[in-house]
Amino acid sequence: MNFKYFFKKTYNRLRFDLCASENPVYLGFYKYLYRAPKGSLSEFLDHYSRKEAPITFLQIGANDGFIYDPLQKFIKRDNWSGVMLEPQPHVFNEFLIKIHAKRPEIIPVNAALSKDDGKTTLFTIAFSKERWATGLSSFDKGVLLEKFRDGTIHKKAAKQVITVPKDEKEWIEEIQIDAISPETVLKKFNGKQINLLAIDTEGFDFEILKMLPLGKMNPEVIIYEEEHFDEDTKHACRSYIEKHGYSYHRAGRDVYATKIGLII
Repeated sequence: MNFKYFFKKTYNRLRFDLCASENPVYLGFYKYLYRAPKGSLSEFLDHYSRKEAPITFLQIGANDGFIYDPLQKFIKRDNWSGVMLEPQPHVFNEFLIKIHAKRPEIIPVNAALSKDDGKTTLFTIAFSKERWATGLSSFDKGVLLEKFRDGTIHKKAAKQVITVPKDEKEWIEEIQIDAISPETVLKKFNGKQINLLAIDTEGFDFEILKMLPLGKMNPEVIIYEEEHFDEDTKHACRSYIEKHGYSYHRAGRDVYATKIGLII
């Protein structure tokens, strides 16, 4: 047994339970004591949320709504409202619907964004349902395969003390999931202005951006990852948001784009 992995998992589960239960000590820490790292996405969100709260948001690729989630502490602290999309049924049922269960203003949706309502295919790691594995699920099979071939998944599996199957056919599971169109998603806001759009879809972020009617939505802030983009896609995505009237900012692995004229 990897005791470091076990204790980290136990610690994260405790934090998850405190967050989900609206524990006053947990909430009080983020309200009165929390200090975001300098130059981080969290630092920007901290200032933005304090100034503009309450925020209305749309999050696409929410996963469990907790681990590595840049929004959850501010959702809780500053009473955000919004819609969270997560296509993986296991993650959705075991985690996402629980993390904000006491907040009716948060609407979790078990679906992936797509051009049309219906079904679509998601590629997931077949031999683990741990957070590190579900977080790597992708609509682009090539992105997931690259994580196997560059050793990333082997290292993470070793920490869990499991072995990656030798047969590549056992690496990836293709699952059919519900798909929801941008039009259907936006109806869930009942005409309310969306302030912030956050996307984390393991390499599919630019495609998601192009599906959405940014001109109609006109969010003040857009968050996405460019970690899985090649250089051409990075440039194309940046040009795309700039043409829509946003300023580009890089913070570690994350990008946040702010509407030109927004003062934080």
